[in-house]
Amino acid sequence: MLKHASITRKIVNLTLPLVFALLLSGILISATEDAGYTKGKQIFDKNCAVCHKISTEKLIGPGLLDVTKRRDKVWIGKFIRGSQDMVKSGDKTANELFKANGQIPMPDHKFLTDDDVSNLIGYIENYKPEAAKAVTVDINKKDGFTSEEIKRGERLFLGVIPFEKGTTLNCASCHAIQNTDTLNFNPSLLDLAVAWKEPNGTNIYQVLSSPTSQRMTDSHKGLQLSDKEIFDITSYFSEIAKTGLKNEKTFPARLMLFLFMGVLMALALADLLYFRKVKYKIVHIFILLGGLSVHTTMAIQEGTKLGRTKDYAPDQPIKFSHKVHAGQNKMDCEYCHSIASYSKSAGIPSPSLCLNCHKVVTQGARSGKFEINKIYRAIQSGQSIPWVRIHKLPDHVFFSHAQHVDAGKVKCQECHGRVEEMDLVKQATDLSMGWCVNCHRRTAVNIADNKYYETFKKLHDDFKSGKVKKVTVEQVGGLDCAKCHY
Repeated sequence: MLKHASITRKIVNLTLPLVFALLLSGILISATEDAGYTKGKQIFDKNCAVCHKISTEKLIGPGLLDVTKRRDKVWIGKFIRGSQDMVKSGDKTANELFKANGQIPMPDHKFLTDDDVSNLIGYIENYKPEAAKAVTVDINKKDGFTSEEIKRGERLFLGVIPFEKGTTLNCASCHAIQNTDTLNFNPSLLDLAVAWKEPNGTNIYQVLSSPTSQRMTDSHKGLQLSDKEIFDITSYFSEIAKTGLKNEKTFPARLMLFLFMGVLMALALADLLYFRKVKYKIVHIFILLGGLSVHTTMAIQEGTKLGRTKDYAPDQPIKFSHKVHAGQNKMDCEYCHSIASYSKSAGIPSPSLCLNCHKVVTQGARSGKFEINKIYRAIQSGQSIPWVRIHKLPDHVFFSHAQHVDAGKVKCQECHGRVEEMDLVKQATDLSMGWCVNCHRRTAVNIADNKYYETFKKLHDDFKSGKVKKVTVEQVGGLDCAKCHY
């Protein structure tokens, strides 16, 4: 009996370390797999999610569900790193995919290490959709909120009352609640409301629980909202989506001066004719002459401004900064306004043109993903982006970009100002007839090497002989009335 007990103890002593080692190795393997899955998800979200879904649904590129069953993993790794290299090398599958997806090139990811690629493929292969978070409110409700819910949402947004976790945050410190004439790269309250209200818009519950960009993560660090608090804030969004933002109030100084001088003149005239309280008539005359001078000057100034919109700088549907694109990144104006050299209009870029860059650049340094995501929503909806036109001449005026940009070699900045220094583009000049005429009088044309002007034989002869040192637009018909008005 004792002998059997001794044998049993020996077996237990031998097997326990083995079992423990197996359990420990299993835990380590599981932890390693979880870490690889998490790393793969981070790589996918940062580099791939903007063009691909792990489903059968096509986004910009094809759906990736079961892609590891359809393609060899080694081939997938090579394609991720350099799809165009494989297309150029004549790889049959790579060329088929390239043609099937509209010949839109997939960006190279040669910066990914072998482990990165392995983790990414592993994440796609073992992808499991995240379980929907259980919430206690109706997350699909976008209308029909009570006045109490709207009022509470407004107070939470403005930081008037604290959140349940004890923090107080005035969201209006980043998200403007009034229309202003300065560009704030953070989305305004109306931007947030419209993005949430759209059919395929922002999931506020998801975004506030798991921020989608580094900028939002930094700004919302430590912020924890309950489902009910988010519900109340969205109720406030529903109201703003209907009413819009209020305009920033400015003191009407010119109007007040006009009215003040009008009242002062009326009092001076009444005293001069009836009351006679002021002894010296020179005072009445001084007030009347001064008031008439002010009124006449203001009437002339306001009359001159009719139909002119110098300094007009409207809000745009996307906070596009020319300072970032044309200034910092040195983009050629004609890359976006590609028809300016041969068309009457300069043209407005389509959302698909924006994606040539923003397939790769998925986050703005100051705006996060919010503004760039508007491009994708526009493409998904099949609608164009409703840009607001800034520079517009009267209907009775003919103007051709082609004649100025191609034939005249006029730089964009001559008419539009230094747009490469503007975040929010404004109309830099008044575009009046006098401004155009003065430009035509002083601007020289390159008559020697420009076929557009080859019919001006006498001017060519005078220029070659030295009789004429400079040929201006005026001399080639730039002041003929029928050139612009016909």
